[in-house]
Amino acid sequence: MKLHFLGTGAADWPNPGKKVGEGRRMSSMVVNDSLMIDCGTMTMDAVDEFNVDVNKLRNVIISHPHGDHFNMNELCAIAARRDSALPPLSIYVNKKAIERSTIPPELANRMTLIGFEPGDVFQCDNVKVTTLTANHELEHPGELAAHFYIEFPEGKTMFYALDGAWFVPDTWRFLQKHRMDFIVWELTCGNLADWRLWAHCNLGMVKLMTDAFRFDGSIHDQTVMFCSHLARTLCPPADLYARELKTNGYILANDGLVWEG
Repeated sequence: MKLHFLGTGAADWPNPGKKVGEGRRMSSMVVNDSLMIDCGTMTMDAVDEFNVDVNKLRNVIISHPHGDHFNMNELCAIAARRDSALPPLSIYVNKKAIERSTIPPELANRMTLIGFEPGDVFQCDNVKVTTLTANHELEHPGELAAHFYIEFPEGKTMFYALDGAWFVPDTWRFLQKHRMDFIVWELTCGNLADWRLWAHCNLGMVKLMTDAFRFDGSIHDQTVMFCSHLARTLCPPADLYARELKTNGYILANDGLVWEG
């Protein structure tokens, strides 16, 4: 398993340009070089800085159509850069959001949009993706946010939980019955009791949900847990927070982090 974090910030981070430095870009990651999860407004700069080979990308799955997770200009730029002889880049996004998304004619054979709704299950090549309802409100009527439970052919599993607050009952019930080897938790609110908790998490919430899933057996002793989607205005400085998270069993994800194992 290879996890490559391209961006780990919430939507309040300023665009750092070509070099992220001590900042964070919008949340995005690539798994096993071929599956991208989320592609927001700063993803192409991350692709360039961290030397992502776009010709290895085959599928993109979008958790929800907020601009920091779903940007058609960035997706078009990735598709345009890929070798034209490759199969089209498959982009999975909430079905309703496709209605306001347009593929330019010159890229019609280079990328394709595939709609899904939370609860749908689909294959990205040899990877199985189960979409789960996320507790995260969207502005456009009918659009819905999702978390992803991903099963890899070698038997490993990953749960991607950006963005959202407490899990809805159906999502809870599913996860209680499924082993999680890797988790990407959302930690927008840091340690604060901020009003954004209605749609996001703080560390107290993440710890409670971790304890619940550990009790159920979904989280085991070897589960690797990352925290991402940190808000610039709500979270402690990265060096301090990384130490605090480590004592609680979490890895603070930073832009460019590569984890293999």
